[in-house]
Amino acid sequence: MRHRYYFLLTLVILAGVTAFFITQGGFMARSAAPRNGHQPILQTDGRAYLYYTIKQSGGYALARAAKGSNGQPLGTPQTVAQFGDGFGLLESDAVFFMQLSPDGRYLAIDGARDHGEQVWIYDIQRVELSLLPANVMGNFLHWLPGSPASHTFLYRPMFPLGPGAPEDSNGWHPGLWIVDAATGAFTNIDIHMPSAFLVDASPSPDGTRIVYSTSVGLGMGSDTWIMQSDGSNLIHLFSMPGGAQSIAGMFAWSPDGSTIAYERISDSPTPFLPAGLWLMNRDGMQQRRLADTDGGHGFTLSWSPDGRRIAYVVRTNTANHHADFDMQSLQSAIAVADSTSGQSWMVATPAQTGVQINANPQWIASGDTLTFTAYNAFNRVLGGRPSYWSAQVTSQQTQPLVIPLTPAMSHIVAIGS
Repeated sequence: MRHRYYFLLTLVILAGVTAFFITQGGFMARSAAPRNGHQPILQTDGRAYLYYTIKQSGGYALARAAKGSNGQPLGTPQTVAQFGDGFGLLESDAVFFMQLSPDGRYLAIDGARDHGEQVWIYDIQRVELSLLPANVMGNFLHWLPGSPASHTFLYRPMFPLGPGAPEDSNGWHPGLWIVDAATGAFTNIDIHMPSAFLVDASPSPDGTRIVYSTSVGLGMGSDTWIMQSDGSNLIHLFSMPGGAQSIAGMFAWSPDGSTIAYERISDSPTPFLPAGLWLMNRDGMQQRRLADTDGGHGFTLSWSPDGRRIAYVVRTNTANHHADFDMQSLQSAIAVADSTSGQSWMVATPAQTGVQINANPQWIASGDTLTFTAYNAFNRVLGGRPSYWSAQVTSQQTQPLVIPLTPAMSHIVAIGS
């Protein structure tokens, strides 16, 4: 997350650039926390749901469970659609993350098969699951907030798949696409370089601006840019040379749009090195480092509703260099940083939950409680067994209260909001 985090790995490495983000050992963390702070959306029956990809004998299936007041599932996820075409039968098949559109009508599902990364869109009202854009390899980045763009999304096109691939008037020369989930229609935004160099892109809360980063290859560092959502008024914010923590990505805007949190990932072929959590204002100024983060999975950064705190995932076994290469050995905790004071502290650790990975932090509306998932290393054949937990977020001086909310679920491949 996107790196990695597979999401960039599949993108960037396939383009001859570098693999920055590596997928986590099962479901991608980016899945559970809405990247623009979207609140639970009521579905057509008046209830809010959590969505999951689950492993079945015939491959992957999409399932859902009613969403409780603490952001936890109220029961076992029930199947609503099949991916089909044998997706999920191979160990190399993966779903990286899933996220609901702001209007609650569509679920974006980003995954990969042997031929590359693609996006499935689940139409909740029509109960239909389809690849979109069709005949294109690429990855979902973010939903665009607000109306009328409440079910359009930022998309990074990589390669055309066959003669049916969509092209603009100049053929296949894509930049950053804005895609309509309802129709598949897209608008190409010229980012003044091939889409293969795009690392991450994220819209402001009001949808008027997009911050994005680019890298031209391993060891070349990265550049960060900002523009209007139509591609106009492009401004170069800053450059970083190659080396430790020099790839900017995982952008997360504060609720009021004044500040951008992001991660600096190491420009290295070693996949699971820690990253740095940074803040800047929306013009790229007042840069300051807050803390170390996990850096290997693409876990999203999550702002509190009042914009005072950022929840993130921190790696806890940095001294174990075997874990720099082996995701099954990673351990992580939930941490919180105060955006004003710069203080940071852990709120849920492997010692507290009894499992390796604590991830997917999501703020409850009150702003003093986090819901997160906890699980051991993912089994690529059987899926994962995550459970939901709650952590009280008070201050660095107060021991947080961490309690389980659900039993472990079975055969989970990816978690959505």
